[in-house]
Amino acid sequence: MIQTSINIQVIEASDGMTLTNGETYSKKVYLSSLDSVENWQEIPDSDVPEEMGEQTTADTTSKDEYADVGKILMGELL
Repeated sequence: MIQTSINIQVIEASDGMTLTNGETYSKKVYLSSLDSVENWQEIPDSDVPEEMGEQTTADTTSKDEYADVGKILMGELL
């Protein structure tokens, strides 16, 4: 039997703020094993480019997306 433990880091932006790594903008980020908190910073919502603003307003995480996070962390989806 093989048992594997996965530690998922999730960071969330403070009220009125958005997380960015310079390319991606989000209210919530699920960090992969290849990413770190230091790669992300909070910026005011007003500084988010207009074309990205609509994408950051809703939390549309579904159960399927949580399953995909696990698969990504295990290297099954890339």
